[in-house]
Amino acid sequence: MFGMSERLGVAILIAAVLLAYGNSLVNDFSMDDNLYILTNPMVTNFSLRGIFHASALTNVFRPLVFGAYALNWFLGGGKAFAFHLFSVLLHGAVTVLLYFVLRRLLEPFPRAAEVAWVAALLFAVHPIHTEAVASATNSSELMAMGFLLLAWSLHMSDRPVLVLVCFALAMLAKESAVVFVPLVVIGDYVRGRWKSLWRYGSVGVVGLIYVAILRQAQGGKFGERSVSFLDNPLAHFPVGMRIANALRIAWRYVGLHVYPATLSCDYSYNEIRLYSQVRHNLPAIIATALVLAAWGWALTSGRRTWFLAGAIYICGFSVTSNVLVATGTIMGERLAYLPSAGFCLIVALAWMQVEESKYRRAAWVALILVVAALGVRTAVRNRDWRNNFTLFVSGIKAAPDSAKMHTNVAFEYYFRGDLDTANAQLTRALQIYPDIPDAVGYKALIVSQRGNDEEAARLLKDALRNTLRDNPNYDFMSVNLAAVEMKLGHNDDALKLLEDDIGLWPRSSRAYSNRGVIFYDKSDFGRARMDAETALRLDPNNVQAVNLLRLLAHP
Repeated sequence: MFGMSERLGVAILIAAVLLAYGNSLVNDFSMDDNLYILTNPMVTNFSLRGIFHASALTNVFRPLVFGAYALNWFLGGGKAFAFHLFSVLLHGAVTVLLYFVLRRLLEPFPRAAEVAWVAALLFAVHPIHTEAVASATNSSELMAMGFLLLAWSLHMSDRPVLVLVCFALAMLAKESAVVFVPLVVIGDYVRGRWKSLWRYGSVGVVGLIYVAILRQAQGGKFGERSVSFLDNPLAHFPVGMRIANALRIAWRYVGLHVYPATLSCDYSYNEIRLYSQVRHNLPAIIATALVLAAWGWALTSGRRTWFLAGAIYICGFSVTSNVLVATGTIMGERLAYLPSAGFCLIVALAWMQVEESKYRRAAWVALILVVAALGVRTAVRNRDWRNNFTLFVSGIKAAPDSAKMHTNVAFEYYFRGDLDTANAQLTRALQIYPDIPDAVGYKALIVSQRGNDEEAARLLKDALRNTLRDNPNYDFMSVNLAAVEMKLGHNDDALKLLEDDIGLWPRSSRAYSNRGVIFYDKSDFGRARMDAETALRLDPNNVQAVNLLRLLAHP
C-alpha cells in the first residue's frame, strides 16, 4: 500500500484522528449534553431496565447509547473529559474499521487498499464530523456507524450470527443504522460474491423486529412526540413541498463536504429559506435527478466502485434528510457522519485516477494539502465546541437568521450578567420568530431583574402558555413564573404552579426548593425540610435548598 506496511497505514489514520481531534478533550459539556446526559436519570441513575424505555423527555429509544453514557458517567465521575475521550477513541476505531471494510468491498478491483486508505484518511479529518465527535451527546452517530461497519465486515467473513448481533446493536445506538439492510446487498453486488437468500432475509427480519420494538417503545409512533415548527418547519409542510425543499437542503450537505468553511450547530428557523413554489427548488430537483441518473449509469455500465460510493452516501442520508419521512430536525452536520464515508470514497476514486496519470506528483501534493487543511479546520472548529458560550457565539455568526441561536446565546449572556447584550439578542430572536416561547421567557428574567415583576409575570405566562407540557423547558418556565409570583406575594398561585410542575417533572430540584420556601413562609417546617432535602438529593448544588436548610436549623 503506497510502499508502506498496513500497520503503518493504520497508525497514520489513528494519528490523523488524534491530531485533528485531540484539542476537543478539554471541551466541557455543551448544547444537548444537558438534556441527554447531565439531567437524564437513565445516565445519572442507571438501571438496565430503564434504558430499554424511551426517554421521558425526548421519546428517544437508544438503549446502547444511554448505557454507554451511564458507563462514562460512572467511570469518569460525571466529568466531560471521559465522554470526549470516548468519542475521540471511537472515531479512531470507526476510521480504521472504515478502511478495512472498504478494502474488503473493493477487493475485486485494482489498488483496493490504496483507495480505501485515502478515503479513510479523508474521513478521519473532515470538519463536517466535528458535531458528531466534539459533542458528547452525538457519539450516538459514532456508535451506530461503528457497529454497522463491524456487522458489514462480519458479513463478508461469513459470521451470520455475529452480523445480526452487531446490526441490532447499531440500531440500538441509533435508528438510522437500519440502512444496513440495503447496503449489505449492494456491497455483495459490488464484490460479486452473493450470499444465500436466508442471510439477507435474516438481516431484513432483524430490521423489521427492531422497527416494531421502536414503534412500541415510542408509544405507537416513530420519533419525537411532537416536532416544533421552530426545529423543523419541513415537518409541517405538505409531502410534495417537504420533499422539494429537502432536496435543496441536501445540496447544502454536498457544499459542506466540498467546502466546510462555515459550520453551524443549528439550522433551525429561519436560517434555511423554504419555498412553496416549485421554481425555487427546481434547480435542486433537476440536479438530484441528474445525480440519480449518473448513479444508475454507474450501475448499468459496470462502474461498481462508483456505484458503491453513491450508495453509501444516498442510503446514509435516506432516513435523515426529510425526504422519505419528516424528522425532528431540518438539518444537522452530525447526520452526515455515515454518508460522508461515501463522499470520501468518491474523492478517493477520483484522486486515484489522477495519481495513476502523469500528474502523480501533483496528486500527492494536493492530497497532503487537502488533508492538512481539513485537519486544521477541524481543530479550529473543535474550539467552538469548548462550552455553550463559545458554541452559541460561533452559531450566531454561522447562522445569523436562526431564532434559536440568538435565544441560546442570550441565555449565556444573561448568566454572565450582561443584560443589555442578552436583551438585544432576544429582541433579534423575536424579530425572526415572534412566537418563540424560550425567548419570551428569558426576556421575562431580564425584566424581573430590572424590577418589573408584574411585566415579568405576564411574559412568563405567555411563554408557559405556548410551551408544550412535555417540553423540557416547561419546567424552567413554570418554576421561574412561580418564583416571580412569590416575589409578588402570590404564594398560593406559586404553590399551585409548583405542585403541577412537580407532578410533571418529579426530578425538578428547583421546583422542590421553591415549594420548600413557601412551606417555610407558612411555618410548615416539616414539609419545608422534606422539600429542601429532596431538592439537594436531586441537585447537590442547589443553593436555595442549602440556604433553606440553614434557616430550618435555626428557626
